[in-house]
Amino acid sequence: MWTAIISAAAAIIIAALTHLFNKSREREATWRAKKLEYYEAFFRASSGISGGANPPNDAKIAFANTMNDLHLIASQDVIDVLHELQEIVAESNAHKFSVERHDEIWSRLVWYIREDLGDAPQKPIGEFKARLWASGTGANVQPPR
Repeated sequence: MWTAIISAAAAIIIAALTHLFNKSREREATWRAKKLEYYEAFFRASSGISGGANPPNDAKIAFANTMNDLHLIASQDVIDVLHELQEIVAESNAHKFSVERHDEIWSRLVWYIREDLGDAPQKPIGEFKARLWASGTGANVQPPR
């Protein structure tokens, strides 16, 4: 009789733990998918303002909105580098920026975004290179004039 009780209790405990583990994995997958949506929107908005000295206002608004939205889901590392990017691309920045500086910050931002999504690049952060391409302009991001 004790064997049956212990077996039943073990089966219930295993079923409960399996259910909890599966729910946790489902929540994690849902959260990762949501993060990916936000990051994809950010990359699309970034493309909308790149390559020109004066992007359209709706592209600027979309970019600002997606940058602000990232504060809801991004890791602190992503947010820190995002703030660096905001500082150099801000219209109020009198110093403007070089393409090299932009690409260095952009590379770190992409590295941290991928890390945040659970797929950090194999290269160390200082060696990973990413570039924001401005479609149709024949060059990567151009500094404002």
